Amino acid sequence: MAMRMDDIPERRENWAEAEFKSGAKIVITLKSGHVLVSDEPAGFAGGAGGENAGPTPTGFLVAAFAADIPVILQRIAREQAISLQSIGARVSIVWNPRGIAGLDGVEPTPFEAVSDIRIRTNASDSEIDALKIAYERRCPLYNLLRKSGCRMIENWRVEKASP
Repeated sequence: MAMRMDDIPERRENWAEAEFKSGAKIVITLKSGHVLVSDEPAGFAGGAGGENAGPTPTGFLVAAFAADIPVILQRIAREQAISLQSIGARVSIVWNPRGIAGLDGVEPTPFEAVSDIRIRTNASDSEIDALKIAYERRCPLYNLLRKSGCRMIENWRVEKASP
């Protein structure tokens, strides 16, 4: 059964609260109650130096983007009645740490994001094309990065599943 737009709220909010502990270690509590730790390796890119107790903030960003891809693709596939037997994504983002260090004229934002997206499906080529178009339109983190000026590169590997 298709979901009606009236069943979807017009606005949702998520939040996170971060508390500095020491070095570069931050404890983050999410609205959901999950607790995360962010940190940096000792001497990381001129930073405060941490204990490597968790991902860096940009590590969390790339992890969130990698997780968002299969979630969004599965949602769209279900709506389009496409069966995806497997979905995976490997994401890398590239930025200039000199911007974070404060060098004049250097932006701290990511300037390139590469997504290696793998799906296994028996969908037709036109159905796969429609899935890709919908993904690029609807994935929140893809669009956040793209609209910031980040160059977006997707490498799709589509494996045809047995009928």
